Amino acid sequence: MIYILMFMYLTLLAFLSFYFEERKREINFFIFPTFMFFLLIDGFRKSSVGGDLSVYVSIFEQNALKLPEFSKIFKSRFELGYVFTNQFIRSLTENYSILLFLFAFLTLWIWFYVLDKYSKNVYMSLIIYLSSLGMFLYSLSNIRQGLAVAFGFLGFYFLSEEKKIRGILFVLLAPLFHTSGIICILLIFIRKIRLSVKYYPAIILGFIALFPFVKLITIAIIKYFPQYNSYLESSWFLDSNRWAPLLLTILYVLVFIIGEIILNKQTLTKVEESIRTLFLAYLVLTAMTLQTSLIGRFAHYFSPFVALYIPMVLSKVSQRKIKWILFYGIILVYLMMLLVLIYYKPDWYRIVPYRSVITDWLIGN
Repeated sequence: MIYILMFMYLTLLAFLSFYFEERKREINFFIFPTFMFFLLIDGFRKSSVGGDLSVYVSIFEQNALKLPEFSKIFKSRFELGYVFTNQFIRSLTENYSILLFLFAFLTLWIWFYVLDKYSKNVYMSLIIYLSSLGMFLYSLSNIRQGLAVAFGFLGFYFLSEEKKIRGILFVLLAPLFHTSGIICILLIFIRKIRLSVKYYPAIILGFIALFPFVKLITIAIIKYFPQYNSYLESSWFLDSNRWAPLLLTILYVLVFIIGEIILNKQTLTKVEESIRTLFLAYLVLTAMTLQTSLIGRFAHYFSPFVALYIPMVLSKVSQRKIKWILFYGIILVYLMMLLVLIYYKPDWYRIVPYRSVITDWLIGN
């Protein structure tokens, strides 16, 4: 299984990077080959790899995507950014693999670029990216939102580097590829919040007070975006997938508690403070998916900060033995997640069995 092979490869590199911390620069030489490995898998997959992918491919091959009327822009199934990109590529070629390759390249390049800049262990971050809900495997199915999440992530990077114009531009690009990307605007403001233990009781009480009304608020907002009505009718808490958000919430509550214990009285940089805050935002949104799965669409935009937060916390552990215990625990948890996605619940993303167009080219299909 190709996904297990990817996991084993990343685990080896994460181990080497962790064990030989003083030689991190040399080990990071493998970032580019790793990017090419991901691109090979992502960019050359067949239309059967990803639950929604066949729809994108069918529309592309039929050249059926047209610009909506101005009055219907917010009601259109596909956003302007995606429509323009689709039409441009379709004007050059009828081969859907070019469309998938371009989206894969842009999405992966952004993830690898920001992780290389900000992650304390790039390969551990990539393990999280590979194995988590709403990240790499999700983008194999939903190429629009996968790229929108990446644009939001890159916007965060530029904002953190005080390159505000570029940051705001990429944040605004996100909703042009998936309407839910409008939430990326919050990155501009939330990243500036500095968490403190004294604020946590108010945050918890606020969440408890708001939680019962999440679906009602969502219904009011969704009136302006009727194309997403179907998500309101499903609740992971009530359906067969009810354990997913519940277990994910429990897991990341534990991660946050452990993180706060480790980070207590630690001196953090501005970027680290932002990562800490945005991880909490992801946790809150994930918990809210217990009310309606639509919230999960918004939570995805904060998922990159999980991939930054966990290696950051691990890097702050001073005792070597505890560090190794946590390292192996993280590997085990994300291996279990990956196994669930590809064996126990393959219907969630429908990315198995994996098929590559390269195989077809080699045998002449």
